[in-house]
Amino acid sequence: PTQEGPPPRAVVFDLTLLQVPEALEEAPLESLLYTAFDLETTGLDPEKDAILALGGVHVLGQRVLRQEAFEALVDPGRPIPKVSSEVHGLTWEMLKGKPRLEEVLPAFRAFLEDSVLLAHNGAFDMAFLRRVGIHQPPLVDTLLLSHLLFPDLKDHRLEALAERFGVPVVGRHTALGDALMTAEVFARMVPLLKEKGYRTLGEVLRACAQLPLAKLTY
Repeated sequence: PTQEGPPPRAVVFDLTLLQVPEALEEAPLESLLYTAFDLETTGLDPEKDAILALGGVHVLGQRVLRQEAFEALVDPGRPIPKVSSEVHGLTWEMLKGKPRLEEVLPAFRAFLEDSVLLAHNGAFDMAFLRRVGIHQPPLVDTLLLSHLLFPDLKDHRLEALAERFGVPVVGRHTALGDALMTAEVFARMVPLLKEKGYRTLGEVLRACAQLPLAKLTY
């Protein structure tokens, strides 16, 4: 019999993350520094679960700056449910003795500084980061961009987009692996967005805010 897999990560959106600061409203997409990031966690509840890993990479316009990457594993101070370990491969035995989250956060916060956040289904990750004092809108979400660019596409998962754009699926469900994949997918989306007339950050995020998916309440 086929073993049931872990529950999928919830699709979550938060319209406050799509608000553009006035200074960035007219900034062309290819002129901005982004930080593609991802988290791995003990579970799916931002109120109760803990961060286990943080990964990020800078993207300058359409260039993924692989030499500017961030990766950290975190000791959560508690056992990790087996169902979560089956997704990301992280166990408490592996993480015992790693830095605690409060030790890692200053470096991660510095890595995000002066950049536009970029993630796939990133409102989920932002719910975890908000709890530890990181709230830095706007957020460019490749899941919303996929719905904007490909409204008839049935599968908007990160690995499906990677396959569509010819991006190798390496390190799936690791924080840095997913951040790199998100960065590469976004870099290939920028020319398509421009073809559709979305040239500035403000235009893109306003269009995303109008998507039915962005307005769902959870």
